[in-house]
Amino acid sequence: MQSIYSYIKISSLLLCLGVFTVQAQKKTIEKPKDTTPEVPFFNGFTVQIDAASLVTTALIHGDSYSMEGAVQFNLKKKYYPIIEFGFAGADKISNDNVEFKTNAPFGRIGLDINLLKPKKDAKLTNNLFLAGVRLGMSNFAYSTTNLAITDDYWGNSQILNYNNQKSTKIWYEIVVGMKVEVIKHIYMGWNLRSKGLFKEDSQGNVYPWYIPGYGINTSSNWSGNYIIGYQF
Repeated sequence: MQSIYSYIKISSLLLCLGVFTVQAQKKTIEKPKDTTPEVPFFNGFTVQIDAASLVTTALIHGDSYSMEGAVQFNLKKKYYPIIEFGFAGADKISNDNVEFKTNAPFGRIGLDINLLKPKKDAKLTNNLFLAGVRLGMSNFAYSTTNLAITDDYWGNSQILNYNNQKSTKIWYEIVVGMKVEVIKHIYMGWNLRSKGLFKEDSQGNVYPWYIPGYGINTSSNWSGNYIIGYQF
């Protein structure tokens, strides 16, 4: 009788141990439930303008001017393809009385990525910290007039005018910036751009001083925008 009692006692102990082991394995295998809200693929688009270029063009009558806007699409609240377009020009007279003139439309295409990661169980924010790239292009005509050329040997000089010269420039931009939803559907923000030409002009040739959409014609350039936009 004592042996039967011991057998039942040991069997019960082993059964309890087995149940606890199975429960522990289940807890190990089961993954915590992801409560992050699912984000749709397409989340509308934003139409925006560069307020900085409008203000400087209207108030500061300098050597160059520019106006631009953009349409940016919202994919998964993570990826933001963008199409930018505008009109820019320059009218500059140098210290040697050489005059340069141009004006033309320009365009850019690119992609921004939102670097802000949503926190778990937190509501998705509409504020963005963006980094991206652009590919820009402008096909334009320009004029360089009253250009004095002196012959070092004979000492003679002549005035040359280069009117309606054609040029096409392609460049890249690295962009970083942020946008904040100040009122429902209305965004404001800024960005900084580092620019570079894919092909520079040969020295000794007549080339444009200013490139619409790019700025002053140097191998590298930079600019900034102050953005106001409405999301549809």
